[in-house]
Amino acid sequence: MGESTLKKILVAYATAYGSTEEVAQEVGRVMRNREFDVTVANVETIDSVEGYDVFVLGSAIQSGMWLTSMSQFLDRYSKQLGNRPVYFFITCIRVLEPDGYQHAVENYVNHEMLNELNVREIKPLAGKLEMSDVDWDDRWTLAARYDGKRPPGSYNNDFRDWNTIREWASQVADHLLPT
Repeated sequence: MGESTLKKILVAYATAYGSTEEVAQEVGRVMRNREFDVTVANVETIDSVEGYDVFVLGSAIQSGMWLTSMSQFLDRYSKQLGNRPVYFFITCIRVLEPDGYQHAVENYVNHEMLNELNVREIKPLAGKLEMSDVDWDDRWTLAARYDGKRPPGSYNNDFRDWNTIREWASQVADHLLPT
């Protein structure tokens, strides 16, 4: 076994309709293939962060912010995360627009909360939006709060770029390998 197995990684996610969970599962798969010890879990089911060396955290974006369950997770465990490396990803449709990547980093992330952590990178990723899966209350909120150029209803597809997701997970793994 390689030296990378010394790193125990928690990939913790907050998801609204399952898309972000699938991204987290893929990130975990890539990192396991690099011989890391990886746990992938919904933030709502995590009882402890003890024993992990690295955290990869991800959330869907709704109403211009990551999900409440991610905020609650960070409120609960930010002190325990200490100065261990944290990599953060968000999934949203807004990143598909010309200024979307930068907009997502600047506006959809609670920087004050993340400043308390040892965040190495924030990675916005395109998400999945299947309007048939979105309940009417969330459709109204999406339409009312969306700050992009195209109406959110015009994004009705799976826009996740699995190659980009795998490349990012590989880059994170590269950062964690001994030099």
